[in-house]
Amino acid sequence: MNEQSTKQDRITELRNKIYYAESARDAYKEINLNLYETNSVYADALRRELKDLEES
Repeated sequence: MNEQSTKQDRITELRNKIYYAESARDAYKEINLNLYETNSVYADALRRELKDLEES
């Protein structure tokens, strides 16, 4: 049961990180293209990790 709880906590954490990375990305879209791209890559990596975790 503890493993399932830990997995669910990690899924929740990843969803929160994705939300904030996408928010930061959108905020930088017109201001700083390097930070926009960095946050896009970070959000994509988080999405891949979330997908892998949800499928396991």
